[in-house]
Amino acid sequence: MRLPPRDGEQIDRSRRRTFTFDGRQVDAYAGDTIGSALYADGRRIFSRSFKYHRPRGLTCATGSCANCLMEVDGRPSVRVCTRPVEGGEVVRSQPLTGSLDRDPLRVIDRVGGPFTPAGFYYRMGIRPKAAWPYIERMLRRMTGLGRAGGKDDRRPPTEVEHRQVEVLVVGAGRAGREAAVRHVAEGREVVVVDERAEYAGLQVKGAEVLAPATALGIYEGNLVPVDAGDVLHRIRAERIVVATGTIDQPLLFDGNDLPGVMTPSAVKRLIGLWSVRPGTRAVVLAADDAAQEAADLLREVGAEVAEVVDMTGGARHAVRALAGRRGVVHAIQVDGRRIACDLVVASAGGQPAYSLLAQAGCTIRYDEARGIFVPDRLADGIEAVGSVTGQDASVVAPGTVTDAGKRAFVCSCEDVTVKDLRRAVGEGFDDIEIAKRYTTVTMGPCQGRLCHLHSVRVLARETGVGEASLGTTTARPPWRPTPLGTIGGRRMNPGKRTTLHDHHKRSGAQFVWTGIWRRPDHYGDAAAEIRAVHERVGLMDVGTLGKLLVRGPDALEFLDGVFPNRIATLKVHRVRYGVFNTESGRIVDDGTVVRLAEDEYLVTTSSGGVDQVYEAMLLWSAERGLDVEIVNVSGALAAVALSGPLARDVLRRVTDLDVTNEGLEYLGVRQGTIAGVPALVMRIGFLGELGFEIHFPSIAAEHVWDAIMAAGAEHDIVPLGVEALKALRLEKGHIIVGIDTDSESTMLESGIARMIAWDKGDFVGRDALARMNERGADRQLVGFVAEELPREGTAVISGKEPVGRVTSARRSAVSGRVIGLAYVPASLAADGAEFEMDLGEGRRGRASVHLAPFYDPDGERMRV
Repeated sequence: MRLPPRDGEQIDRSRRRTFTFDGRQVDAYAGDTIGSALYADGRRIFSRSFKYHRPRGLTCATGSCANCLMEVDGRPSVRVCTRPVEGGEVVRSQPLTGSLDRDPLRVIDRVGGPFTPAGFYYRMGIRPKAAWPYIERMLRRMTGLGRAGGKDDRRPPTEVEHRQVEVLVVGAGRAGREAAVRHVAEGREVVVVDERAEYAGLQVKGAEVLAPATALGIYEGNLVPVDAGDVLHRIRAERIVVATGTIDQPLLFDGNDLPGVMTPSAVKRLIGLWSVRPGTRAVVLAADDAAQEAADLLREVGAEVAEVVDMTGGARHAVRALAGRRGVVHAIQVDGRRIACDLVVASAGGQPAYSLLAQAGCTIRYDEARGIFVPDRLADGIEAVGSVTGQDASVVAPGTVTDAGKRAFVCSCEDVTVKDLRRAVGEGFDDIEIAKRYTTVTMGPCQGRLCHLHSVRVLARETGVGEASLGTTTARPPWRPTPLGTIGGRRMNPGKRTTLHDHHKRSGAQFVWTGIWRRPDHYGDAAAEIRAVHERVGLMDVGTLGKLLVRGPDALEFLDGVFPNRIATLKVHRVRYGVFNTESGRIVDDGTVVRLAEDEYLVTTSSGGVDQVYEAMLLWSAERGLDVEIVNVSGALAAVALSGPLARDVLRRVTDLDVTNEGLEYLGVRQGTIAGVPALVMRIGFLGELGFEIHFPSIAAEHVWDAIMAAGAEHDIVPLGVEALKALRLEKGHIIVGIDTDSESTMLESGIARMIAWDKGDFVGRDALARMNERGADRQLVGFVAEELPREGTAVISGKEPVGRVTSARRSAVSGRVIGLAYVPASLAADGAEFEMDLGEGRRGRASVHLAPFYDPDGERMRV
């Protein structure tokens, strides 16, 4: 089907390319697209449809439809009609079962039509209700447009470039180029964008050209993201010129979606760009000049044009395309006459591609005379040129189409027929936005390019309100479906690392993200780290903790109004646990309060909570008009936690402080030196054993760490990771904010309500908590023991309904039992109460409530 060399062809016959398609080698030339090369190779079926698995072929060759979606080098749903051949690509078809030519699920098209009308999934599975999960899984297996790859199929990240220009021209056709030249002549900086590959290398004097590149949308402030493949340009322009032209619209007739039915643009591009003859014998259904031009071009390249059917002037014709055994067009019936052909060129005229204009705030109106939607009033800073304005669009008589058949497809992406739209109106879905969602018309990959106009026409005729009154659906970006990775760009993770990060790497740490922090998860054996804390001693880097210095004459009054527990009774050189709440009584974070002097405090927060707490504290202090100073010293101070029965002996070797039980009692604080470095030492027991938390200048972090590790060498001290922390604190029943709480969690239901000092006066969130306390909490966070280990997030169920969830679970290193924390209904928050967990795959696990700490319930080991 490849033609002899032609003037203006895009292909370079001196440079050959090859790629594989479904395991078979295909030859191509430089300048070919994968789609044009496959068509030249004889391929006619390019895909199978979404619902009915009907064969679909090359339709528009402009990337405006979903009929040529294939997997290319592991990336699904690539429009091969616009994807240039680079050589070496591995191309696979995207049938869900079987192959393109033989898809077993095509039986749905033959016998399943009556059972799968628009919206059928809303009716299926209602009764019996238990059947719906199985029906849903079946539907998910049978539908879809390609499969996402795994970790090995990740593509290099898209770079993001932020730019500001004076004029952005979208569209490099004649009108767009003329507009660019005009603005350049007026001394403006101009960038031209076009999604067509044939404009790669286009030169417009004085302007920059990005092609192929797609303007995805127009956002507030004239922000236009432009997808240029490996770069996403975020362009903010003073003025935007839209020259997107028109889009050939298909005709509605029975079989209008079959392979071999094309728009005039496909014919022109196959012949003009790639020198490929679309067919040997054609029938042209002409409703505009473009179809007549396609007929002349076919004759020019030696194809027989059996008949040109005039569809203008209000004439109606009964048309039906007929498929042969392969599912490809081999004849067409026109008013009962059968005409043999292998190509049908069908056109209902050109619809201005106004979506970008509508996104920018321009109004759209229906032109009754021409049967198209055209832009009306333009927004400030927006200019429209060329046929997108509707001035050069062909006159179309919207009454010329015939849709009497059962398979006249309005939307080939979603397999929506005229019959489906009629049924939707009959069921009451007569508003265009509602009908769109009920039938999914225009919601497929083409985003309404080829189906929106016809959907409006059909709905207008069925409702009797007229196209102008019916209106259009809302145009939303992106203009073309775009990979999420392109929109997201390179992953710029705002990660934080402690001053000991490189030290941990050298020690063989395996890292994990905890919020925005990169922390050691373990150092090779988390179980050994847990045993070391219970039997000997371990050292953990807790420099991730937030640290806020609060001081001033009103510091005590301020903190007593922030925390729900009583801070006024906190003595100097003592530490107390505290919780930060919102005004609505929800838990924001937790930490400790250390009283350093009469009017000076150090407040610690969780690893990820310091920024939120710091900003909230500044707001609270300003609202109350208190004389208090708050300084975020998180970056200035490093911190380590030394835990285990031998922790005191190790600490004694690096300090002159009295760290005996009498010299530094439980929840006591001392200031001194550690390995010669000024430090603050707190005695706490978050991990359930004798423990010390040490804060000191960050610059000395490695020196202090090494000194403590050396002092504990004879006790086989080990570094600890986050996994050990999670397991050890769980044995004590201590919560971690963000793991055992969510955005709606309160102290009343999280097992820490006893901390609230109701009689001390006002504090942040008091009124909300008081109202909740009067009603009583609906759920409670409780400890539990079980036989099987559930995943975190596992549903707690009662009968068939979820009534809670597991927040934390581990197998205890001490008892060997499965232990955890879970939210359960308040009625089950009693020792020994039993509940069930959904373990997946139809399995359930039993658990019993355990309210006391799982390990050392009296806290004796922390206080030795």
